[in-house]
Amino acid sequence: MSRISTRVWNGKETMKDTRTRYLPGRFFLIAFIVAWFFWFADAYFSWNGGSQVLQGLLIFLGICGPVAASLIMFRQARSPELWSDYLYRLISLRRINLRTLPFIVFLFPAMICIAIAISLLFGKSPDQFAILFSPAIMTIPALTGIFLAPALEEAGWRGYGVDSLRSRFSLFFTSVSFGLLWAFWHAPLFLINGFYQNSLLSSWLFTTNFFASTVVMAFLVNWVFYRNNRSIIACILFHLSADVSMSFIPAEQFTKCIVTVLMVLVAVVIVIGDYDLFFEKRLR
Repeated sequence: MSRISTRVWNGKETMKDTRTRYLPGRFFLIAFIVAWFFWFADAYFSWNGGSQVLQGLLIFLGICGPVAASLIMFRQARSPELWSDYLYRLISLRRINLRTLPFIVFLFPAMICIAIAISLLFGKSPDQFAILFSPAIMTIPALTGIFLAPALEEAGWRGYGVDSLRSRFSLFFTSVSFGLLWAFWHAPLFLINGFYQNSLLSSWLFTTNFFASTVVMAFLVNWVFYRNNRSIIACILFHLSADVSMSFIPAEQFTKCIVTVLMVLVAVVIVIGDYDLFFEKRLR
């Protein structure tokens, strides 16, 4: 194993020398194989009479892909330091920077409300200002995705995946490459009958917006990650706020395109405002 030297990861904290070499290619391959195996199976059963319980189980198992890949990589590394660092980042609330908490909790609800207000100028319905509990959302597969996905994904993506890319590239390029991989990782969900992503296929604009928003989201979550001492809990809260807001506030797809534009503006401000973090040389 090659040695990772002590370097600044988030502007304040340094990564302990783990004498471990990160292997991003292997990690992402495992994450994709696990998720896609179960999600393609779910796609098949969704069109051939599979029960909601079965579909929910397959969605859940697919979401476990990133965290399963992380656990496999940590086991192969055989580094007590790396494993201890992961567990501490996963459970410790002390790593969260309280100054970022309003951003973590309220950014997405605020952006959605602003986007709805803007959409009214285009003739969209004011009924979007509501809390929705529709039958489409209150199904086992949908609720599995909304509430479990943030925890399971972030435990894997921020547990190993993003750090593995960051060990080789600047945070800016890490966010671009991770965002593209993350967006592509969702692809089988578009084939699942009745699933949210499948409904987006009715419009190329809505489909494109999903992938674009995922790439931009990578910048926002990565900033939260490194400005909260690599706290996985902080990322889970941010991801959960985004998913719950998008699911239970009945914003139209046109409005969600406006949300993506607002996300881009926020990401630009963050990258420019935290230039040194995003463009410092890769960790060696």
